[in-house]
Amino acid sequence: MIKIQASVSKGWLNTNGHFTFDSEYYLNPLFRLETDRKINAFLRNKFPNYALYNMEDNLVQADYYSENMVQVGAIQPNMILAVLLGAEFSFFGNTDADVKGYPLQNISSASELPANDDLLKHPFILELTNEIIKIQNENPDLQVIPPFFWDKSGRATIHGIITTSLKLVGENIMTMLVLDPDLAHAIHQWITDAYIKIVQYFSDLTNIPITSIHVGECSGTMLSKELYDEFVVPYISQLGDKLGVVRLHSCGKSDYLLNSIKSIKHLGIVDVGSGTSIKNIRHVIGQEVEINVFPSVDLLMEKTPREVVKNWLNTVLDENNNGNLKIAYHLEDAYNLENCLFIHDELEKLAYIKPGRKY
Repeated sequence: MIKIQASVSKGWLNTNGHFTFDSEYYLNPLFRLETDRKINAFLRNKFPNYALYNMEDNLVQADYYSENMVQVGAIQPNMILAVLLGAEFSFFGNTDADVKGYPLQNISSASELPANDDLLKHPFILELTNEIIKIQNENPDLQVIPPFFWDKSGRATIHGIITTSLKLVGENIMTMLVLDPDLAHAIHQWITDAYIKIVQYFSDLTNIPITSIHVGECSGTMLSKELYDEFVVPYISQLGDKLGVVRLHSCGKSDYLLNSIKSIKHLGIVDVGSGTSIKNIRHVIGQEVEINVFPSVDLLMEKTPREVVKNWLNTVLDENNNGNLKIAYHLEDAYNLENCLFIHDELEKLAYIKPGRKY
């Protein structure tokens, strides 16, 4: 099966629809719901025949979305973990949110890491908990989607292990892997346990059974295969053991990591960025795994000829060898919209998809 699903960035929405993404958008669930409904209507009007949606980049599944969903704490996972460790949110209005600083930048001992049970007592977790309970009681017509979930499917979403430690420790984590591997392992185990604890807590609170886990290992390709095998693979396998089938995202060219990725337990979907050979994924990992792929940024830029985009698409379809494949991209201001829509049009010509949208 061949599918396509695209999302629009907050920067694009701000420029083209004048929507603002301030602290109220991120921290007031009912206000966010009202804003998201306006954005959905805006996109339906602008792209009536294209699967371009208002959703967090490649995390929401359109088949499991409905407009009675209210997202509480819909914030990037590693940012939530950073706030639980003392970081502060930064909201910019015209783009995605972030956090200030690295809360574990000066860590020297594993004893400085808080107990996982204490995380559930953190004021931010308690605030999110109270918001969920209040909406459940006062707005029974709405389905609450809690932090670390983005739709009704039960697929939990976290950042990858090195991606999270880089957010928490900063660039010091890279030297720590070599100079103090025991501390690096302790941090990675803490991150793994913390994600499992908090994801299971919000699953229970909202009665959304966990069906799978998306792991966004955006920084994985900064590591050698040897470091990836030691500091990433075992922890993602633990996540699979506890939380179900793994959808692994790997940014950048990941061919050299494919055997490592294959060794991850419970692997179900491989989600790769530009440059990774689809043929190599099929050869190394097999036909059973679903592949999700992003076109490279260069393909979507203004000066890229349409023929280059077509050649990329034909190569991907050919190398996929009739396996399950989803093409995705996240529309940014600098992209050539016509190049993006061309991918949809070509898939329609080839009878892989039909025009239209889920919502």
